[in-house]
Order: sequence, then structure tokens, then C-alpha cells
Amino acid sequence: MAPVEGEQTPARVTGVERTLEVRVGSLGGFELRPTRLFVWKGEERAEAQKVVSFGSRPAALDYPKRESTLRAGDVEVRTLGNPLMTIALAGVIALRNWANAPEEPPRGAGG
Repeated sequence: MAPVEGEQTPARVTGVERTLEVRVGSLGGFELRPTRLFVWKGEERAEAQKVVSFGSRPAALDYPKRESTLRAGDVEVRTLGNPLMTIALAGVIALRNWANAPEEPPRGAGG
């Protein structure tokens, strides 16, 4: 098993959303933010990135967050802010937007 290496920046970052990013070597990865999810395959994120918007605008960008990175073999996990809070906020925003979405008429309904 590969040793886990970690680092944490002493400075706090403002002006950006909290983030949970997971990269798995050359397979790809994902980055979760409270307002959207980025998914990519391969090593180059910019070439194969897909974005899923949760339909909300970023908020609380002035709140200071600390960045940290953990590495274990080919897996790298980068966080900006508390990762549990990032997951919780993304879930609440996505669920709220899904619940408030207009209902689509049933398929095959005569027209």
C-alpha cells in the first residue's frame, strides 16, 4: 500500500468556491463544488471535461478556506474548505433545484 502524503497551505483562500477534487492517475477524476460538478477522463482535464450545473450561482466566496492535498500512489485528493461541507452543500443545492424543477408532461400523452 502506498504511503499517504499530505500538505496543507497555511494561507487561507477567498474569492473561490469550496472544492473537493479527486484525480485517479491517468483514468481521470472529478471536482465537486456546491454549484456544479466537473468530470473528466484521462490525464488532461481541459480536453475531456464535462460540467453538470446544479443551477445555482456561487455564494459565500468571501469566506476564507484552507487548501489541502493528500496523495496515495496515483490518487490525489485536493480540498478547498471542509470536504464534508462541500458534499453537503452540493447535495442540498442539487436536491432543492431538482425538487423545484417544473414537471414534464408524461411521454406519449396525446397532443
